[in-house]
Amino acid sequence: MQIKAICPYLFAWSSLFLITDRSTNAEGCCAMVKITNVHKRHGEDRVTRDELNGSSLTVLYIAGSGRTGSTILANTLGQLDDFFAAGELWNIWRRGLTERRKCGCGSAVDVCPVWSAVLQRAFGCPPQRIDANHLDALARKRLRAREIPRIVAAGRAGSVHGDEYRETLTRLYHAVREVTRRPVIVDSSKSPMYAALLATLPGVRVQVVHLIRDARAAAFSHGRLRDLPDFGDQRLMRRERPLTAARRWAKGHAIARGLLPGRVSGFVTIRYEDFIDRPAAALGRILALMDRSAALPLVGERAVRLDPTHSISGNPARFRTGIAELRLDDEWRTAMPARDRALVTAVTWPLLIQYRYPVLRTQRVVLAT
Repeated sequence: MQIKAICPYLFAWSSLFLITDRSTNAEGCCAMVKITNVHKRHGEDRVTRDELNGSSLTVLYIAGSGRTGSTILANTLGQLDDFFAAGELWNIWRRGLTERRKCGCGSAVDVCPVWSAVLQRAFGCPPQRIDANHLDALARKRLRAREIPRIVAAGRAGSVHGDEYRETLTRLYHAVREVTRRPVIVDSSKSPMYAALLATLPGVRVQVVHLIRDARAAAFSHGRLRDLPDFGDQRLMRRERPLTAARRWAKGHAIARGLLPGRVSGFVTIRYEDFIDRPAAALGRILALMDRSAALPLVGERAVRLDPTHSISGNPARFRTGIAELRLDDEWRTAMPARDRALVTAVTWPLLIQYRYPVLRTQRVVLAT
């Protein structure tokens, strides 16, 4: 993949992509031991564990932007045999360990029996001793859009020796596979840069579902007041202005389309609206991408049976269990202010057209057949 293949997507919105993550750090537990020190303490300077000798795992990665239905899709996939819904795994350091948000099972991540076992297996110490702030800083540095040239130049999977963050991820993902005994990890982190980075890890096969939703719907969802049940209190999810949400939408989908095909083992685009309208067909396309078959957890045509998952971070829907009806959320069509709708459309119209979304108010979405 050449840089020039990404340029038509990036430079069209170059003035819009300079987005700084202004989210604040919540106070959390003090990290005590850096991962590098843990490695040395156990006599390991590099990834040499037995699971990397000829074994591999598959990461089914949901790429794109926020508020596109990635949580319900990931949780649905997590019901399949051999699939483990990990949630937004790139957030494990800050949201999982530092902020101690709840796992999908209801326990704090650092005391969840599954994640405690995974982290102990990966790093040889309890979660409370991992320097989560340090690893979160590494993640945020490596996942900025300005890192794209470095990712492109890095090529495919190679040695992680001397690269602390990639070595840490290699240990983490292989430990997830070992502890859960599920060969497919469903990761809904969405960042295309993170997906490209995962594709460079030894023994990790990345297949991407590029999940896209109408930009106006995503921006409207970002502006809603929503409870944040991750802490068990009255906190609300962070809201975004329409322009910020539109910029992030354009950035995420442009980079996903320009960067990932050809760098990962498989790539398929699924629209949220098509998944909700015909979930069996959408899930069938994903399984076909992976050359797998599985009994689908569907009840009727548009409902899914959800058991608890161990997802890290994501939409509050990750805590939903039982029979969940899949309904199209299109409130934005009547409730979104005309000014906001026009602003989002002006920023995102090239990709809206490309993915068969209407630009004019009088048009309707054409669903897949």
